[in-house]
Amino acid sequence: MRFVLLVMALCVVIGMSGCILASNPNYNWSKNIALDAASEDSKFHDDNMYSVGETGPILEDEKDEASQLESDDYTEAVLKWRNPQKIQQVVVKAEPGQMEFFAAQYMDEDGKWITIKEVRDNMRPTYRFTLGDPIMTTKFRLKVPRRSDSRRVGGQKRSTRGETGAPSAGEYKKIQEIELYYALPPEETTEAGTAGE
Repeated sequence: MRFVLLVMALCVVIGMSGCILASNPNYNWSKNIALDAASEDSKFHDDNMYSVGETGPILEDEKDEASQLESDDYTEAVLKWRNPQKIQQVVVKAEPGQMEFFAAQYMDEDGKWITIKEVRDNMRPTYRFTLGDPIMTTKFRLKVPRRSDSRRVGGQKRSTRGETGAPSAGEYKKIQEIELYYALPPEETTEAGTAGE
């Protein structure tokens, strides 16, 4: 009887794993569109893991109090394009601990930053996530807190802000690479495969 129950349980597990695999399609990704972007520090999207860029201060709007508060608490890495770009996969590469906390955001048509992913406790050198549906935007950014409760140092604040409110050197985070991709339509995948034959 136990053997029969074990076999039935195994069949259920195998059947469910097949459904999970079927619901997670394999994508054929575009070229890295971050290479075509403009930014304040091109080293974090130049396709060179050995050149390291840094986040910079958030430019605040003097009339907007929320913008001023945001610039007190965060730094950013912004990528910009003249024409709207499709984004579906984001890859962030950095030394462990540099990008432990960050938000991936895009600017909508009304000029507001929309968060697509909030990342916490990331200690991996490469952090990758894929959106179910692509977004279209002319601006993408990583918004990084200046100070955070890090699990690396027992929950202590890792850096402090100077009296002027300007970020200290330790509050700018080092990024090796930001890569952005979108899924190619199946017909492009087929044509690419035919062309290569």
